[in-house]
Amino acid sequence: MPKKTPADPGSTIPSPNPSSTLFFHNPSEPFGQFSQWHPSPFTIPTSTIFDLVGHHPTDDATIPGGSHHHHHHSIEFNCAEQFMMYCKASRFRDTQTRSKIMATRDPKEQKLLGKQTAGFDAESWDEVKFRVVVAGNMAKFGQNPKLKARLLGTGERELAEAAKRDRVWGIGYHARLADKYRKSWGWNLLGKALMEVRGKLREEEEEGEEEEGEEEEGEEEEAAQGERRDWVQE
Repeated sequence: MPKKTPADPGSTIPSPNPSSTLFFHNPSEPFGQFSQWHPSPFTIPTSTIFDLVGHHPTDDATIPGGSHHHHHHSIEFNCAEQFMMYCKASRFRDTQTRSKIMATRDPKEQKLLGKQTAGFDAESWDEVKFRVVVAGNMAKFGQNPKLKARLLGTGERELAEAAKRDRVWGIGYHARLADKYRKSWGWNLLGKALMEVRGKLREEEEEGEEEEGEEEEGEEEEAAQGERRDWVQE
C-alpha cells in the first residue's frame, strides 16, 4: 500500500479540463456539497422508505410522532447521512437506534449510531444500500435548487469521493494521490450514486422543458385560431 499523507485542502479544486475527475470529500472543502454530511434538509415519504428497505417504518411504531402516521406521511432529514442511517436501522427494524439517529443533527454521530444497528447483516444491507443513497440524494439535490445547480453544473465529469479510509463509498485515496493510483481505486459508490442522480435530474429538466414548449405551442395555436375567428366575424 502507498504511504498516505495528510489531506491537501486545495487538492479538490477542479482542474481546467472539463473532462477531468472532480474529487470531493469533507463538507468544508471545495464541492463539499456532494458530501453525505453537508447540511441539506429534505423530506421523503415513508412509502418511498418502505420500497427501499422492504417494510414500512410505521410497522415499527417508532417513527417521529408515533405509530399513528399513515403511509403518506413524510419525514424530514437534515442531511443525506441521516437518511442513509435511518434506512439502515429501518432495514433491520432497530427502532431504538433509528430514534437516536433522528434525535441528533450531527452527521458524525449519525454514522456512529448507524454502525451500532442491532441485527445488522452486511449481505442484507448490501442489497439495498446503493438505491438508498441514490434516493436520498435525489431528494437532497432535487429539493434544493442551489445544490441541484451545483451538481448539474459538473456536466459529464466523473465524480469521486476522495476518502482515504473508505474504499466502498469512496476511492480509498486523497484527491492529490488519486490519479497516480487510479487502477487501485475502491468502488466509489457515492460518486457513482451522484452521477446517477445527476443524470436523472437532467432528464427531469429536459422533460419539463419539452412540456413547457408543448404548452406554449398550444397557447400560440389557440391564440391564432382566435384571431382567425375574429377576422371572419369582421
